[in-house]
Amino acid sequence: IESARETLKSYGSTVIVLATGLGKTVVASKLIAEWPHGNTLFLAHTKELIDQAADKLSYELGYRPAVEMGDRTAGFDTLYQGGMAVVGSVQSMSGEKRLKKYSNNPFGLIIVDECHHATSSTYRKVIDHFRAINPGVKVVGLTATPNRTDGTALGTMFERVAFEMGIVPGIGEGWLVPIKQQSVVVDKLDFSGIKTRKNMDGDQDFAPGELEAILMEEEIVHGMAKPTIELVGQRSTLVFTASVKHAHTMASVLRRYGVTAAAVDGETPKEQRTEIVQQFSAGRIQFLCNCAVLPEGFDAPNCTAIVMGRPTKSLAL
Repeated sequence: IESARETLKSYGSTVIVLATGLGKTVVASKLIAEWPHGNTLFLAHTKELIDQAADKLSYELGYRPAVEMGDRTAGFDTLYQGGMAVVGSVQSMSGEKRLKKYSNNPFGLIIVDECHHATSSTYRKVIDHFRAINPGVKVVGLTATPNRTDGTALGTMFERVAFEMGIVPGIGEGWLVPIKQQSVVVDKLDFSGIKTRKNMDGDQDFAPGELEAILMEEEIVHGMAKPTIELVGQRSTLVFTASVKHAHTMASVLRRYGVTAAAVDGETPKEQRTEIVQQFSAGRIQFLCNCAVLPEGFDAPNCTAIVMGRPTKSLAL
């Protein structure tokens, strides 16, 4: 926090790099709560991240910040110059209606969660818009994975790195628990014939369709599910899969072994997805399977096991 404050005295933008679990949202909450120069905006890109940020900010601020996401919006009677905290989805805030709404109430601080996405056009549109209105606005990026491999430098959006702590130093200094890794060999599982291609992060990775086809074979799914249950015991477990279909199949097979399991994906109805995530967080569902829905910033302190139910060549992933 002090590093960010000091850096922002000389620069308009900075990045804080903290490994998962080191408290990026807590840092953001403190910066926002004590920001002396006007309204503040916390930008994120998924519903889970938006609601988590609003919850954590409410502890620090003493009130729940306004949320701008879809049909959720701050009333005009609450807009004023100075001291208002807003948590917004980048998709909603980049719309002309929201940009116009806040043009008369510019932000003094914008915090970008998972800022390795900030080079995309939607983030640029929001930041550039409010920077044009208030050239003195400060921008702070938060990420655990600052590397981008699509050829777009994060440095085009942020001038300095204020502070950095990775997983290994975090464990070494006692802020994170050590990772205990175990591998399971699944008979007949062979990835050698799968082609590679660029994924959304620009990394070379296994071709999704070919990978799904192999991992969806009945014998392979059981070969993954059974030892997973034996290894994790009673622990709350997140399972990352190769595709949406693979996530639902894995959850179905896990349930056949008598454990509680569910899957969520981008098409899961909002209310149902919220209910499943809440049940997982409360311990009523032990295994939560997903593909690319919960990879970033998902806050689940009860989770003590991760299953990488797919191979990857992608550093970002």
